[in-house]
Amino acid sequence: MFSGLISRCRIPAACAAASPSATPISNAAVCRAGTYRKARRAIAAALERGFRVTTNTTLFEGSDPERAAQFFDDLMELGVEGMMLAPGYAYAKAPDQEHFLRRAGTRSFFRELLAKARGRGWRFNQSPLFLEFLAGSRELPCTPWGNPTYSIFGWQKPCYLIQDGYAASFAELLETTPWERYGPESGNPSCQDCLMHSGFEPSAVEHAFGSLRGLAEMVRALVTGPRVPAATER
Repeated sequence: MFSGLISRCRIPAACAAASPSATPISNAAVCRAGTYRKARRAIAAALERGFRVTTNTTLFEGSDPERAAQFFDDLMELGVEGMMLAPGYAYAKAPDQEHFLRRAGTRSFFRELLAKARGRGWRFNQSPLFLEFLAGSRELPCTPWGNPTYSIFGWQKPCYLIQDGYAASFAELLETTPWERYGPESGNPSCQDCLMHSGFEPSAVEHAFGSLRGLAEMVRALVTGPRVPAATER
């Protein structure tokens, strides 16, 4: 089915949501055996037809850094153009609250994972300063207005996981949203464990281009790779 859709699509780009490893653990995440193998075949089919493919990987409690590293190696071998990373965020409306990483666990996991990146040629479609944030080597505030989202329902109020409703216009979104109520520093309990790229990636970009010091830090991270503290027990 996916291959058929690709053959009919004329836009040379594709994005795949992928889970690490072809083991029963990743298949269990979507309650379907063989999911990873199917996704892998779909990615290969898209690349064969000349599409540019990027992936978006959400990692949850129980993910293993070494297996995730092998998964990224596999994506690079396939020819994926870039990868995005996100920690599973325990938003209140999710039916399963047991398999999300909490803030300390998220940083410990990404610290161990990103320490394995050197020399492996992983291409991340993200700011290296955001990767440093995930690993706990820098702090960033949430920028809840950094990724405005529009759909048939209107302009979505932050954050798309909290689901606080929609505004009829962009002006209404900007003028009526209580922005100070979002982000871990706000005290909002829904935001305390969040390290999602939707709020913190814009902060990394703003930091990089908001001052000469930030720009120098971005250049350093691009050249030498993200700073990753020593791994700790999770």
